Amino acid sequence: MKLTIALCYLLAAHLVALQVVEAQDEAGEEAPYTVVKEAEGYEERAYPASPWVCHTNTISDEGGRTNSFWPLFRYITGNNNKNTDIPMTAPVTTRLQQNGEAWDSQMCFYIPKAHQQNPPEPADEAVKVVNRPAMNVFARRVGGNLTSSEWKNLRDELKTLLETNEPSADLSFYYTAGYDSPRKATNRRNEVWYEKK
Repeated sequence: MKLTIALCYLLAAHLVALQVVEAQDEAGEEAPYTVVKEAEGYEERAYPASPWVCHTNTISDEGGRTNSFWPLFRYITGNNNKNTDIPMTAPVTTRLQQNGEAWDSQMCFYIPKAHQQNPPEPADEAVKVVNRPAMNVFARRVGGNLTSSEWKNLRDELKTLLETNEPSADLSFYYTAGYDSPRKATNRRNEVWYEKK
């Protein structure tokens, strides 16, 4: 009996893992944007106003792991007032801003067009649908499977370029943007953004 229960738990865990992999591998619809300007090492983009689903928390280390992915994943797999599955989208953005010794972190998934007029309300009160206003960002893109220190280097490289060339850049916070499943080994797309004031 105990063996049967253990096997059932193992099978359930495997099915959940497969669902996660499928959702991550099939990130289809991307948040739309228009390239406003191309510069050496970065580009300026205009993003229209759109709804995103977000989870906010505070982390002790800028490169540390947040607990935000799973609440957002549960939202798109039916943990909402309509019990609706929502396709995985890209990018997954994380807004990071230093707050004393800690970092305020907000991870967001773009809500696809089919659900934008009336997005399902999250069942988890820590998850919020946020209407991001239209914004321009300065974005730097690289490939590879980045380590925490490589993300920081990417941020610093872009910040240095913007300090010199873009006085309208707000350098008080930044975004990381990931477009791929952690399982994807090649042709990965990673970005850092700073907003334009």
